Amino acid sequence: MKKTISLLLLFFGLLLLLLHPTVTVRAAAQGLAIWYQNILPALLPFAIISDILISSNAFFQIARILHPLARRILPCTKNGAFPVIAGFLFGFPMGSRICAQMVEEGKLSHQEASAIFVISNNISPIFITSYIVHDRMRADHLILPVLLLLYVPPLIYGSIAYRRMRDFSKQTETAPRLKMDFSIVDAGIMNGFEILCKLGGYIMLFSILTAFLQLYISHPLWQTVLAAPLEITNGIALITAAGYPARIAFTGVIALTSMGGICGIAQTYSMVSRVRLPMKRYVLIKFLLALSSGSVAYMIYPYL
Repeated sequence: MKKTISLLLLFFGLLLLLLHPTVTVRAAAQGLAIWYQNILPALLPFAIISDILISSNAFFQIARILHPLARRILPCTKNGAFPVIAGFLFGFPMGSRICAQMVEEGKLSHQEASAIFVISNNISPIFITSYIVHDRMRADHLILPVLLLLYVPPLIYGSIAYRRMRDFSKQTETAPRLKMDFSIVDAGIMNGFEILCKLGGYIMLFSILTAFLQLYISHPLWQTVLAAPLEITNGIALITAAGYPARIAFTGVIALTSMGGICGIAQTYSMVSRVRLPMKRYVLIKFLLALSSGSVAYMIYPYL
């Protein structure tokens, strides 16, 4: 049954591409422009550097420095401090990518990675402050409230998740030997480009899907409801440009950013599928976090 549905969806998608080549090309170009202008320069350096840090074992020295700070936020191990802090600073999907790579190389337990990749796989503060708050909301005074709305709920969930773990603090954390050569740098560059090319492909495909929904659905409300959750960059633009009351638009943007969009879920799956981190739980928690962040945003907006 699943194979039949998949084949029908693929056939239907191919038919749309053939029927609307102009729409397809324009939407693909828009998606790739978003990737090239916003995603590639913001994430590629972090993707390369994080890969080099983990492969060379240099991350351990950084983790020792970060651990006292990370412990104030979550009761993580020393090795876990690196993906916790890096995930929040580097931005989505680097949180999930770093966790997956550390599990593959035996530098982080599967149990702890399963918790960290949910809470640290968030939209980067640079994207939030520049694109969401400054460009789309045009309300720089909301930067701090927006960051708190998006980052505090996952940290609360993370504290709960760590309390439910068993024996994670007993992991062996001996300092590995530092190794650095050009082969590691070369591999880091290639892995970084591979990751970003995957992201570009997903953004392009979901941009095309969004364009088709807008083509066949003319009502602005249904366009927002169906198209906005697909990909957050286009989704946030739809919400903020639709003319909704400020309180409703603010709530929608916060909830969508917290959830990460369906495209974000697909990208995360591509990052962690080889190490089998629990995607069903990831999706459930992301929806619950979006609900909580959106609800609080709606309640406090009149006071901001």
